[in-house]
Amino acid sequence: MKNSSLLAVLALCFHILYGQNTIVLRDENGFKPRQPFTKVADSFPGKGGNPWEPIGPYGGDVLDMAVSPVDIEIVLAAAGIPYRSSDGGQTWSVIESLLTLSPSGISTFEASSDGAFYAAGPYTYNKIFKSTDNGVTWSQKFIPVNTSGLDIAIDPANSSIIYVGLTSLIGSATNNVIVKSVNGGDDWTWFDMTSVLPVGYSVVSLAVDPGDSMIIFAIGNEGFSNAIVAATFDGGSTWENRTGNLPVGKPLNFLAISDQKVFIAGGQLFGGQVVGVYKTENYGTNWQNISTSFPNKVSNAILIDPTDTDKMYVASEGDGIYYTTDGGSNWTFSTNGAGDNGAARCLVFEPGNTDAIYAGFLSLGVCKSTDASLSWELTNHGIATLLTNDIEVDPNNSSRILVAFEAENSGGCYLSDNGGEDWSLVEGLPGTRFSKVGFSIDGAMYAWSNGPSSVAQEGLYKSADNGITWDNKGPNIGGLFETEIFALAISGYDPDLIFIGGNNFGVNGWESMIYRTQDAAESWENVYMGLDYESFRYLFIDPGSSDQIVYGAYNTTNDHAGFIKSTDNGSNWTDINSGIPAINRWSGAIVTDPADPAVVFGGAGGYGEMNGTVFKSIDGGASWLPTSLSLPIYSRINDFLISPVNSSVVYAATSHNGVFISTDAGNSWEPANDSLVALNLTAFSRPFVNTDSTWLFCVSSFSNSCFMSEIYDPATPVIESPRIQTNSWIISNPSPGKCRLTAELKTASSIEIKVFDELGRLYQDMADKTGSGRYSCEISLKPGIWFIRIQTDQEGTSLKILIR
Repeated sequence: MKNSSLLAVLALCFHILYGQNTIVLRDENGFKPRQPFTKVADSFPGKGGNPWEPIGPYGGDVLDMAVSPVDIEIVLAAAGIPYRSSDGGQTWSVIESLLTLSPSGISTFEASSDGAFYAAGPYTYNKIFKSTDNGVTWSQKFIPVNTSGLDIAIDPANSSIIYVGLTSLIGSATNNVIVKSVNGGDDWTWFDMTSVLPVGYSVVSLAVDPGDSMIIFAIGNEGFSNAIVAATFDGGSTWENRTGNLPVGKPLNFLAISDQKVFIAGGQLFGGQVVGVYKTENYGTNWQNISTSFPNKVSNAILIDPTDTDKMYVASEGDGIYYTTDGGSNWTFSTNGAGDNGAARCLVFEPGNTDAIYAGFLSLGVCKSTDASLSWELTNHGIATLLTNDIEVDPNNSSRILVAFEAENSGGCYLSDNGGEDWSLVEGLPGTRFSKVGFSIDGAMYAWSNGPSSVAQEGLYKSADNGITWDNKGPNIGGLFETEIFALAISGYDPDLIFIGGNNFGVNGWESMIYRTQDAAESWENVYMGLDYESFRYLFIDPGSSDQIVYGAYNTTNDHAGFIKSTDNGSNWTDINSGIPAINRWSGAIVTDPADPAVVFGGAGGYGEMNGTVFKSIDGGASWLPTSLSLPIYSRINDFLISPVNSSVVYAATSHNGVFISTDAGNSWEPANDSLVALNLTAFSRPFVNTDSTWLFCVSSFSNSCFMSEIYDPATPVIESPRIQTNSWIISNPSPGKCRLTAELKTASSIEIKVFDELGRLYQDMADKTGSGRYSCEISLKPGIWFIRIQTDQEGTSLKILIR
């Protein structure tokens, strides 16, 4: 399967995306350029607070897929994190073995006719990965070029012959961007492509002619726009430029070859660089546009029916799947189901059944059709890699949760009516990037869209009927992308009062700004204008001030970011930055203590020259002092939550280091990341009480959807159960025959350790001991997958290990 994303745009774009709230390039219509995969944050345990539970919503950016030709129930999906399904896509689980080998993620999969799977990641250098047991376990296959794989192609006539397209090594004298193996990845040779693909051109798509394995086509892309089509007709000994009359200065995304015809898909929304689909019947001497009737001419993947080469499917960027049954003379553009209007990135048949098609989408995850693209349904249960920007709980119904999410140039909102057990995509909203959501006390729901405006105009969307219908309430609805909003504050007492904040864009200028409505978004007034290249990231209405006191936090591309305050319901504002260092360029969150409005917490730093930290004021923001929390240089405070039952308990959500908790009103902090796999967090929900009177709250993340946890209460004693330190369990996993298990018991307890095989049969009974402290043992096992069960008096834990 060929990856259609321009993953070759390396360090600059990765930094722009991974620093999730930094300024991101967009064109005049709000489109972002193609971005590489977001690196998965490394998790670490936290000591404070309570464990986190993932709650979804399910979905993510699935860039590539592969289906086993020997067992059609086995499907792999590259959603950054690699996922595997063993039931035809109905449910998914993380491929732990592969993620261990490639913690920075996987972006491409390919299945060979002999049942082997191959994988590559955009930030995994010198290697690709191979599985011979249906994707359960993986091994590394080292390649002789110090770059990463973007696409994998396998010779249809010989499953041992493999080609990998690579990123270009900038600064090298030659451009060795294709490698070849003739023995299943054990040994490799490389092709010097410099004469046809100069240094800077990375190979993003490869295709081997199924009728003649000596014919191979490759797409080389440079940056966001320039592209070259290279071809060899002698198995790679010589290469030539076959770009012909294809559009110039635009990205090309995908190659397919069938029945001596070559097809190209290309384009991107950024800058309106449309391409569509082209066909050549003379191997690139000239090309014919077969997409002149396309509603959306940004195309990412092509799938050709091997039993009927006139039947073809195209993945579009933001308009679902197109298909033709006559070789491209006529096309059908409207399908039904989950794939409608989605940004599709990959397509693959179920082997032996061309009516069954899997499609990978941005945000939606995986969609499947069983009727040759006439209709689609979501099949993403278990995939949780959505880029969620915000999460909020209905103050009148804690079972109702609303989430805002985004992808590259798409997004939307998910709604749950049962506390996160099930989610539905909000159908009445456009498929645009949503940054903030909220509820008012009268039950109205709000969601802000940051465009792109050529899909649907940015603005604050409102629903007064529980999310069935939505209206764009502005402000500044116009023809161009004009406003970015990252802050939303809704009064907890007056349903008519709402503040939004962010920055203008394009024809409106570039200043930071705050708007206010006092009639539930029917009309708006501009109550604050800041400087160019500033942006408000947070607004907070002090709940104890009758809505008179409002705080704002803003970032800037220069120094002197900080906080402002209004004491007259937002009509006038003053800077409150005494004690905030002048080098601060990012202030990300600000809240007041509900028990004492004079106590204010503000997040500052984490961008530029200043480490992120929490500042505290005890005089309503008139002066500030830093607390003891010190984050890495690019980690910022995105949100706070203060316990409604004990204001000494304060949580901070960070952009790179997960959650921190203070139990002494902000004086000291410790991580609270137990079971939290995502550390790039975006927002907390409001606290809420469940049916057994337990206080809970949620957090959204920029990589792994959302999580829920119980609010820590120091007044309620925590049962001191034995805790097993997961970071010291295994010396090596996978292990070459032996592993060492270490368990640490915080209190006296019995401990039983049992080993089970993959079928659940007891293999060894290792220990029956009572006591406290550390217990360690060495376990010798045969090759295979094993499960170790550790049982104490008060908890049980299982660990899966691989013995090679």
